[in-house]
Amino acid sequence: MKIQVLGGAREVGGSCISVETDSAKVALDYGAKLDEETKKLPKDFDAVIISHAHLDHTGSLLSLCKNNSPTIVGSDITRDVTVDLLHDMVKIQQEKGNLEFDDSHAEKVGGCWWSRDSVALPGMKINLLGAGHVAGAKMTSLEAEGRRVVYTGDFCLHDTEILQGCRLETLPKKPDVLVTESTYGGKVRPPRHELVDEFMQQMQTVMERKGNVLIPTFAFHRSQEMAKRIDTAIERGILPRYHVYTISNLAHRINGYFNHNKQLFTKEIKGQKTPFNYRHVKHLYRTSQIEEPAVVICTSGFGHAGASLRLLGDWSQDKDNCVILTSGYLPPDSPLKTAKEEGFFKTEQEVVHVRAEIRQIELSGHADQTELVKLVTKLKPERTVLVHGDLEQAELLSEKIGGLTDVCIPQENETVDA
Repeated sequence: MKIQVLGGAREVGGSCISVETDSAKVALDYGAKLDEETKKLPKDFDAVIISHAHLDHTGSLLSLCKNNSPTIVGSDITRDVTVDLLHDMVKIQQEKGNLEFDDSHAEKVGGCWWSRDSVALPGMKINLLGAGHVAGAKMTSLEAEGRRVVYTGDFCLHDTEILQGCRLETLPKKPDVLVTESTYGGKVRPPRHELVDEFMQQMQTVMERKGNVLIPTFAFHRSQEMAKRIDTAIERGILPRYHVYTISNLAHRINGYFNHNKQLFTKEIKGQKTPFNYRHVKHLYRTSQIEEPAVVICTSGFGHAGASLRLLGDWSQDKDNCVILTSGYLPPDSPLKTAKEEGFFKTEQEVVHVRAEIRQIELSGHADQTELVKLVTKLKPERTVLVHGDLEQAELLSEKIGGLTDVCIPQENETVDA
């Protein structure tokens, strides 16, 4: 058995792992770079297993399906959201003048999809297991030639307000190879409830001074999680009544998928008729509809474009306003990263200096170092391959788990023997 890291080596983005035996070859994820450029990846796979819908794990499916009809395997909601995200990706690329793909290629991805939790290929058995992270996310357990590989995709062990984390007791023990994300391999976060308390306190502070709050986020899962958190807090009197909006047609559409898949979420969510129809959070189609002061949850999550970039420009000069960053990872070239670290950001027309408060409160759906060490300790893999993380993060994690398992931090296209 050969494992080749085709993408996501020593970086976040473009995840793709090839697992090949004498009788079968599969890809674990088929992602695009974080700038949403598709990768040139091999296409000769018997099946492509998708961990979850985020484009850094699915974005290159457009290229795969353009002239092929592959077998793609993943959960129902991952299929539905992936197709929508790919339509959005096509639209953005066409606006930039890239006409390589059209909506028919996004639709074809959905047509090639098998929604199931187990797959049998010649000499190979594959099972999909709950991963936490986002709705419908799956880990992959693959058995072939007397060897077992577990691929985590993105995962977390902690529960959130709407989603249960991965349960370690459901995972196979003593795999020969564990391929795991290392996004936050060097970072230990405070307990989740402390971070949520910090978020609520920051919201209250800005609301008391009648400031605007910008919360850049991703259309899938993070937008719904944030809106539900704020909606519930206002309903329970934890936060005061305020203008609270979401601006993302894609996120609004995904709300419907969530309402129709309540079984994926926590017991509290399952008990509500339409949990993602909010009482105190209103969907808007454009920023001109905002009544200030306001809280706005909007895309893009890194501030590259869309309402988050427009509002960052509009609200950045007022010190009473606040930008709350809930992702721990920001790409080096993103406006939000430069705004936070340098106090300015660049648009196509100008350099904008920021007077608004910027707070980073990491309400992440990724495992931190503590959870990653717990995963390795519990599973006891013979070898652990670290992907989906910058080299620094992977090396910090390697130092922690090196006494528990043989650790490999591969370069792109490097082959690892299983």
